[in-house]
Amino acid sequence: MIKNTTLFFVAVFILVGCASYKEQYREESQNAFPDNAQIVKSFYLIGDAGKSPMNGKSEGLIALEQHIENQDTKNAHLIFLGDNIYPVGMPDKDDSFRPLAENHLNAQIAVAQAFDGKTIFIPGNHDWYDQGLKNVKREKEYIEKALDDKNIWEPKVGCPLESIELSEEIQLIILDSQWYLAQWDKHPTINDDCDQIKTREQLFLEIEGEFKKNQDKVILVAMHHPLFTNGVHGGQYAATKHLFPTQRDIPLPIIASLVNQVRTSGGISSQDKQNERYQEMVNRVSTLARSSQASRIIFASGHEHTLQYIENDGIRQIVSGSGSKQSYATLSYDGLFAYGGKGFARFDVLEDGSGWVRYYTLRDGITELIYTVQAIEKPKEFDMNQLPSSYPAFAKASIYEKERTDVSGFYESVWGNKYRDLYGIEVNAKVALLDTLYGGLEVVRAGGGHQTRALRLKDRNGKEYNIRALKKSAVQFLQTTVFKENQVVEGFENTTTEDLLFDFYTAAHPYAALTIPDLADAVGVYHTNPEIFYLPKQQALGKYNNDYGDELYLLVERPEENHKELLSFGKPDDIESTADVFERLRRDEKYKIDEPHYVKARIFDMLIGDWDRHQDQWRWSEFELEDGTHLFRAIPRDRDQVYSNFDGALFATLRTMIGITNQFATYEEKLTDVKWFNTAANYLDRALAQNSDRFVWESQAKYIQENLTDEQIENAFKNLPSEIYPHESTQIIVKNMKKRRDNLLETVNDYYDYLASLAIMTGTDKDDIIEINRIEDGKTEVTIYRNKDGEKADVVAQRVFDIKDTNEIWIYALDDDDIIKAMGNGKKKIKVRVIGGQNNDIYDIEEGKAISIYDHKSKDNTFKAKNGARVRLSDNYDTNLYNPRKNILTSNALTPAIGFNPDDGFKLGLQNVYTVNGFNRNPHTRVHKITAGYYFATNGYDINYTGEFAGVFNGVNLIVNGRFAGPTFTENFFGVGNDSENLQEDFDFDYNRVRISETTLGLGIKYNGEYGSNLTILSNVQGIEVEEGNERFITDLIDPETNPDFYERKWYVDTRATYNYESYDNKLNPTRGMIFETTIGGTIATENVDQSLLYFRPKLGFYNAISRDRKWVIKSTILGQINVGNNYQFFQFAELGQNNGLRGYRTQRFSGQRSFAASGDLRYSFNEFKTGLIPLQMGLFAGADVGRVWVDGEFNDKWHNDFGGGFWVNSAEAIGANFNFFHGDDGLRFSFQVGFSF
Repeated sequence: MIKNTTLFFVAVFILVGCASYKEQYREESQNAFPDNAQIVKSFYLIGDAGKSPMNGKSEGLIALEQHIENQDTKNAHLIFLGDNIYPVGMPDKDDSFRPLAENHLNAQIAVAQAFDGKTIFIPGNHDWYDQGLKNVKREKEYIEKALDDKNIWEPKVGCPLESIELSEEIQLIILDSQWYLAQWDKHPTINDDCDQIKTREQLFLEIEGEFKKNQDKVILVAMHHPLFTNGVHGGQYAATKHLFPTQRDIPLPIIASLVNQVRTSGGISSQDKQNERYQEMVNRVSTLARSSQASRIIFASGHEHTLQYIENDGIRQIVSGSGSKQSYATLSYDGLFAYGGKGFARFDVLEDGSGWVRYYTLRDGITELIYTVQAIEKPKEFDMNQLPSSYPAFAKASIYEKERTDVSGFYESVWGNKYRDLYGIEVNAKVALLDTLYGGLEVVRAGGGHQTRALRLKDRNGKEYNIRALKKSAVQFLQTTVFKENQVVEGFENTTTEDLLFDFYTAAHPYAALTIPDLADAVGVYHTNPEIFYLPKQQALGKYNNDYGDELYLLVERPEENHKELLSFGKPDDIESTADVFERLRRDEKYKIDEPHYVKARIFDMLIGDWDRHQDQWRWSEFELEDGTHLFRAIPRDRDQVYSNFDGALFATLRTMIGITNQFATYEEKLTDVKWFNTAANYLDRALAQNSDRFVWESQAKYIQENLTDEQIENAFKNLPSEIYPHESTQIIVKNMKKRRDNLLETVNDYYDYLASLAIMTGTDKDDIIEINRIEDGKTEVTIYRNKDGEKADVVAQRVFDIKDTNEIWIYALDDDDIIKAMGNGKKKIKVRVIGGQNNDIYDIEEGKAISIYDHKSKDNTFKAKNGARVRLSDNYDTNLYNPRKNILTSNALTPAIGFNPDDGFKLGLQNVYTVNGFNRNPHTRVHKITAGYYFATNGYDINYTGEFAGVFNGVNLIVNGRFAGPTFTENFFGVGNDSENLQEDFDFDYNRVRISETTLGLGIKYNGEYGSNLTILSNVQGIEVEEGNERFITDLIDPETNPDFYERKWYVDTRATYNYESYDNKLNPTRGMIFETTIGGTIATENVDQSLLYFRPKLGFYNAISRDRKWVIKSTILGQINVGNNYQFFQFAELGQNNGLRGYRTQRFSGQRSFAASGDLRYSFNEFKTGLIPLQMGLFAGADVGRVWVDGEFNDKWHNDFGGGFWVNSAEAIGANFNFFHGDDGLRFSFQVGFSF
C-alpha cells in the first residue's frame, strides 16, 4: 500500500505540467496580418535582453535589429521590458562586474541607436538586485547619457507608474512591477520622489483612474512581470526537470520532482506568479482591467524567457522575455501561442482601431515571423438609424419601474420604507439634447464612481460637466468595493442580490442634491449647481448610446480650472484635487488649508446627513493672497447620499451587531453615532483640520445655527421636482433638519471628543523645527516652524492639546533635516509619538517621559538628549510612512458556522474577531478572536481565545491564548496500537467517548513572515480532567486500584514551535497551492516529571491543476507525528481519524507513538452558475486515504485505507461549504461543514 502511495505522489508531481522549447499554438488563433493595413502606431517589445556575449549581441537583439532595418520606425516605440542587465543590475564603476554590465547594456543601446522612433527602458527584478534603487539609478543614468535622452527611462526611479498619451486613440501605461514585489523595508527611500503614490493601495487607485480616463482608447500596459504566464514563473516545467532540478546535470529523481512541486505550488519566491504578493498584484490589476469600461487593454511583459500570447477571461497578455535567454513554456488552458526560443514581439494598432501582435525569432541567422494574432477587434459603432428624428422639450420618467417600488408590508418592516416611493414617481423633466444644451456639449469619456454611471461632458469653451444617471449600478458597487480581487459582475446580474442593492440605494433621496445650493449659500459653504434632465439616446452620444440614455440624469459642473468664475466656488485663482492639495501641503509652508471653512463644510455634511465624504468627493478652490500664501477652501461635490435614511428592522439589528453599519443611519432629529457616520472622512479631518481645536468646531456649528433659518430650509426644498415636493418625506426631512440644526452643537462636541482622542500633526518636506512643550494642567503644546538658516520662521502648525480630550498625538516630521525638541515641566503627559521621516533629524529631548521616537535604522540621526524618551529605530516602511489614509478604526466581525459528523452530531459554531488598528501594527495592533462550539450528540462545548498584540519586538507579536472545554466535551479513545478495535456495533458510539474537561492558558510570540509564512513559539499551562463514566472503554481499561488518581485533574506545561506556510491561488477553491506546517514541542506533567514527551508533527500538501481549463485538480497531502517519551497519557498519543488523515474513520480512531497518513483527491470544478440570490460555484471530488500508527513492540504491516468523495459549494469566492461521504472499516461516514472549521 505505501509503495502505491509513493507512486501516486510521484505521478502527481510529473502531471503538474510538462513544458517545452518547441513552438506551440492553437490553430484557430493563428491569423494573417491584413494586406495594405494602415498602421498608426507600432510597439517593438523585447524583454530580458540583458545578457549578450562580450562585444556582441544576443540572438533576440540580432533578430530585432534585422527587422527594424527594413521598417519605418519614426512613429514607433521600442520598449525594453526589464532585466536589461544580468545578473544584478548596474554595479558601481569600481566593481569588477561593471564592464560586463556595460556590455549587456551597450548591445541594447546599439539597437536603440538604429531605431528612429522613441525608445523606453523599464526596470525588471534583475535591474533591482543587489543594491536596489542605487543600481536602477546608475543604469538609468548610463542609458540617458549614451542615448542623450532624459526621458528614456520609465517610470521615474523608485516610482511605480507613468501614463503617456501617445494620441487621442492610444495610451501607454508603464508599471514598475518590481516596485510592487520588493520588500520595502529594505528600500527606505523607495517612494521619496513619488508625490502621490506612497502605498500599494494608492497605486491601484491610480491604475483605476487611468483605465477610467482612457477607456475609449487602446491601452498598452507595459510591465516586467506578466499577469499571466505558462512558463517557469507560472509553474510550468520541462519533463527533464523531474530528474535534473538544477542547472548541473546531476540526476535527483523524486527529490527533483519535489523541488519542482514546491516551486510550482508554493510561491516561495516573489518572482513566481503563485507567490502571495505577486498573486495579489495579478488579482487586483486584472480585476481593475476586467471591471473597467476600457475594453481594449493589452498587457506586455518580459520576465519569462519565452514568447507567449495568452487570453485569460478578457485579459490579453503578450510575453516577450526571450531577448537574450530562453526557457520552456506550454499553452496550458489560456495560452494561444508559446515558444521557448529567443525573439521579440511587435504590437501594431491599425487605423480601424484593431490591434495585432506578431512574434519573430532568428532562424539560420535570418529573422522569421512565427505567429500572428489579432488581439483587439475594431470598435463596434452604435446604429444611429434607430434614433428618432425629433425630441420633445419635456419627458415624463421615473428612476425605477413602479412595480419595483411596490412591496409588501412585511418587506417594508424588514427593509424599511427609505425613499422607495420617490423612485417610482414619474417627474416631468427637461429633455437634454447635448448638441444644444449649454451652447453645445460633447462627450469626453465615461466616468462615475463605485456606484454611479456617468459621462463627462465639455462645452465649446472647455468647461467640463458630469451627467450622472439617477439609477445606480448595483453590481458595479459589489465589484469595486467588496470583490476587489475577483470579477463578479456577470454572476450577480439579474439576481435577488442585485434587486436588494437597488432597494438599498433607495435609502438616498434621489433628488436631494437640488436642495443643497440654497442651504449651502445660507451658511457660506461652496457647492455645485445640479439640474435634472431626461437624457434620450441621440446622435451626440455616439457610441455611448449602447450604455447610456433614455433615463433621468443629474447634470452638474465639474469643479476644475475652467469654472474659476463661479461664485459658488468662490471665484478662485485655481481649482485642485485633494491629492494635489496633500502634495502641496508637504511641499511648502505657503500652502495652507482654510481650516474654519473646511470644518464648516464638514459640519454641514452632518447637518444634511451626507456620510459618503471620501477624498474624491472634494475639490479645492485655491486663492493666492498678497503675502504669497496659497489658501485652499473646500468644494464638496457628489451629494448623492444626502438625507440618507436606512430604516427598517434589518439595519436596526445590524447597527447593534456590527459597528461599521452605523454609518448607514436614519435621518433623524439628531445624529446619534458620529464616529461611524464620519468614517469615510475622519482621516481627512485629522489631516486637514490639524490646527482646529474645540473652539473652531463650536464656532462653525454656531455660525450654521445662526445663519440657517427655518424659512431658508423650507424654501430650499421647493427646488425639488413638483411631483416630489408634496410627498410626506419632504416635511419629515424639513422637520428633522430644523431639529438637527438646533442640536448641532451637541453633535459637533461628540464628534470632536472622538476626533481629538487621537491627534495627528505634520510638518513639511523641508527643514522644520518641532517643539513639544509640556505645560500645566495636563496640556501639551505642539508648534511646528519652518527652519530657515537655523532659526524658527513661519509657523506650519500649532495647537494646544488637553489630556482630558487627547490620548495620543502622532507628529510626522516628514522629509529633510528636522529638529525635534521637547521641554516643559507639566506633570500629566499625553502620549506623543514622533516619526522623524527621511534625512538626518536632530532630537533634543529635555523631557522625554511619554514620548516615543520612530526613525530609520539605516539613516543617520542625531540624539543630543533623550531623557527618558523611548527610541525605536527600524526601517519598517509602514512605521516611518505618513499615510493620511492609514486605517485607525476598530472593527468587529461575527461569523456563524454549522457542521455535522457522526461523532459530534450536529454542531454550531460562532466566531468573533475584534481588530484594533493603532500605531504599531503587524499587520494589526491587536486582534482578539473568540471561537465557541456546541456539539449536539454529546452536549459538549468549548470556547477558544487567541489574542495577538503587535510590536513586542521588531516584527514579533505577543500571543495570548486560552481554551476551556466543558465537562461534557468528549474525545474518542479506542486503545493504543494499529490493530485497535471499534466496537460500536456491539455497544454504541458512547462506548469509546471520553469526557475531558480542559482549561488552558498560554503565552508566546509570533513572527509573521513574508508571503503567507509565520512562526509561533508558545508555552501553555494545561489542566486536563477525565470524567469517570459507566460502560465506557476507558473505564474498562483503567484499574482504579493501580491508577487511583487517573480521574483527577492533572496539569501540564507544553511548549511548542510551529512554522506554517500557506499559498493558494484561491483559498476556497485552489487550483494551485501548497501548505507546509511543522510543529516541534514538548510536554511535561507538573506533578510527575517522568510523564513527559517530545513530539514532531509535519504536514505537507499540494493542489495541482492537471487540465488546461484548470477544472481538474489533484489535491495531495501527507502528515504524521512522532512522539518520544514515556508514561504519557492516552490523549497525548499520535492520532489518526476523520479530522486527521483518515476521513472514513471515527475521530481519534487510532493512537500510537508514531503516525503517518497520505491523502489524495481528484477534484472537478463546474462553471459558476446563477441562482436567484447569489452566484454559486460547485465542485465534486473523489478521494482516498491511507495511514497507520506504530507502537513499540507491535509488529504488523497493516495499512488502513478509505475511499469516498463529496462536493463543495462556494459563493462569490467568499462563503464555503463542504459535504463528504467516505467509507472505511468503520462503515460509511457523512459529514459537512459550512463556514469556518471548528
